Amino acid sequence: MNKFLAVIVICLQFLVALGEQKNAGESLSRKAAVGLALRNNPELKAVKEGISAARGRSIQSGRLDNPVLSSEYGNDAFFSNEGEYSVKASISQKFPLFGRLSKEREIGNIDIKLASLEYEEARRTLALQVETAYLDALEKDSIVSAKRDLLKAAKEFERQLRQAALSAEISELEYKRAGGESSKLEIEIMRDEVEASAAKARLKSLLGLPPEAKVELSDKLAEIKPPSGKFSQSTLEARPDWQIYSIAAQSANARIALLKAGRFEDIEVGVFFEASESVDEPVGKAREKVMGLSVSIPLPFNSYDGSIEEQLSLRRQAEARAEAKENQIMSEISVYRMRAQKYAEILKKHKADLESVSGDLYGEYLSARFHAQAGIAEVFGAWQTHLQVKLMGVSLVAEQARNSVALKYALALEENNEK
Repeated sequence: MNKFLAVIVICLQFLVALGEQKNAGESLSRKAAVGLALRNNPELKAVKEGISAARGRSIQSGRLDNPVLSSEYGNDAFFSNEGEYSVKASISQKFPLFGRLSKEREIGNIDIKLASLEYEEARRTLALQVETAYLDALEKDSIVSAKRDLLKAAKEFERQLRQAALSAEISELEYKRAGGESSKLEIEIMRDEVEASAAKARLKSLLGLPPEAKVELSDKLAEIKPPSGKFSQSTLEARPDWQIYSIAAQSANARIALLKAGRFEDIEVGVFFEASESVDEPVGKAREKVMGLSVSIPLPFNSYDGSIEEQLSLRRQAEARAEAKENQIMSEISVYRMRAQKYAEILKKHKADLESVSGDLYGEYLSARFHAQAGIAEVFGAWQTHLQVKLMGVSLVAEQARNSVALKYALALEENNEK
């Protein structure tokens, strides 16, 4: 029955893996990419194993040492060989003083919390990296798309100039210059496609997918509204990287308590049985049997070795780092909010003052050139300006989106809670 269930589980896991690979080959939204990474990323899986390791250590802590069984036997066979002998058997158990075992269990539980927080922080960091990599890939694709759109217009312009050159309406030099500009843009697009592929490769690595996997991004590059949350104590408590330092201080306190309890080593209590036979002239043979209790109490000499001072220093260190992390989180929230809002304002101005104007200007220059009212140098100047304006718009949108996403994670407002 157990084997049958194991086969079913393996089959289900195989089907899930196939489904994930199929979904990865289809369109993938930014949110779905985060969910896929949280399930697939091998580094995250490795961090999660740290929780199981901490639980294993915790199971072992807080237990009594194994009892000790001992026996002794001796005789006078190598001496007078009069039949004298001695037999002794005992069983003993060590017992801790001052609650050492409970303090060991407390440390074990704290270690589990630390491992869990490290996993949560790894999840938070990975999710942020995935969203950022997704936006980077969208930005690279948008750059390629913008240049391809303009290349179509440049090719059409080049075709018109070629016809005009063949009919001797313009010099062949102008036609060749148009061809050179188109070729230059084609080379730029080829270079940008390499960067777009590299950006997708970085994203696939975070998703835990092989390099040959097909990933299509379904989201479009667009402005993201920054979250309205504010810094508060609940923000700190929701940030695993801050909680780690808080738990580290608790861990130092627990270890100090354990060290104090461990100044006195465990007492050992045992039960023993002893039997002997001896020969004593002129009395003769004498047999003796004894049963009793034994107690061993180690004296606490040289037990203080500076470990408590070490833990006190570690506690102060954790408290100082928690304070530094709090300041860092406050700074992150302030900077990301400012950048997201400022880039939104810049983007609004860009759309109103540049984007539409440059497009209209480029169209007017094309029309003027068609009616022989503008030179080819003026047309290509307007063309280059229009291209730069479009690329600037792509960059502004991407930067605003990245800062809004970073602000969301700084405020610990992640939406994806899959474990």
